Amino acid sequence: MEKVNLSIKLKNRLGELDKIKAAVSEIFATTNCTQRNSKEINLILEEIFTNVVNHGFDDDKEHDINLSLSYDEYILLIRIEDDGKPFDFTATQTPDTKCSIENRFIGGLGIHFIKHFIDDCKYYRNKGKNIVVLKKNMTNDK
Repeated sequence: MEKVNLSIKLKNRLGELDKIKAAVSEIFATTNCTQRNSKEINLILEEIFTNVVNHGFDDDKEHDINLSLSYDEYILLIRIEDDGKPFDFTATQTPDTKCSIENRFIGGLGIHFIKHFIDDCKYYRNKGKNIVVLKKNMTNDK
């Protein structure tokens, strides 16, 4: 199978979610990945992007969010870069999903989904930018 690369520049507006879904559809149209994989990746990207838009910036200015998807040999690499406030989601505690809803803290389920559906998560900060790199083996259905 041929390597597939796709990069898109998004603005920090929730209306850009359609561009993300289109990019995922484009990648999956050229691969042998399952519908389940596609739904998981869409959910993960929606969670990350929504959190960046809603919590990442202290101003009302327009900011760029760069998304790259790369597929090769059944491995999907996702790279997201933004100039928002530093936030390392990989260091946050996963919520207790066995706890009753009444006793559960609000938030954190999106991070739980990301950690559950992705094989490897990396976060780093470089030159004032948050960089998230996610890796998923598309032959694994968890």
